Amino acid sequence: MLIAMREELESPCTEEMAAFDKFVSYAESDDYDVIVFDTAPTGHTLRLLELPFDYDQQVGLMVATNEQSEAVKSDTKKRFERIIARMKDPQQSVFIFVVYPESTPVVEAYRAMLDLKEAGIDTQFVVANQVLHPGYCTNDFFIRRRKMQEKYLGEIRSRFNVPVTIMPLLETEIRGLEMVKRAADDLFDFAKTTEERSAQSYTKN
Repeated sequence: MLIAMREELESPCTEEMAAFDKFVSYAESDDYDVIVFDTAPTGHTLRLLELPFDYDQQVGLMVATNEQSEAVKSDTKKRFERIIARMKDPQQSVFIFVVYPESTPVVEAYRAMLDLKEAGIDTQFVVANQVLHPGYCTNDFFIRRRKMQEKYLGEIRSRFNVPVTIMPLLETEIRGLEMVKRAADDLFDFAKTTEERSAQSYTKN
């Protein structure tokens, strides 16, 4: 049993299971109106979200008797299934990719979106992050960077085929409440402006 436990605890899946179990505990809590699960789009996260989950062997080794084992496995699977169903429900969960407008991040995020779709989870929209404001592009270097970003912004819109909003590049990291508020204002102001432009275009057409 000790050898089996050691092997199980050293498995990469064990860390993912523990992380997901912690996430489930937050999701089941009534202490929060909204939960933000901020994570890298590939690797461990996508494997964690693959369906269906196979928890039997993972949970079974954590208890001493067969009777306890079956009870724990059953309870754990029911908990996880409830959260998985919630994640697949667009009325309860929103999946967003935050992407730098550059070649590799766009390709990586697009592949991740397809993987999520196979698991029954749709992506609702994309945030293009650290986009240069045209007003600050006053020399050749930044003008070229802006043109490159515009190219990949177009690619993001065509590849993902979901709403895209812009997070402008700020002069400092987003740390502290004031910077978070400023970033939120910039993000939502752009989203609102884009929505109004789309409505105007639709009305004209």
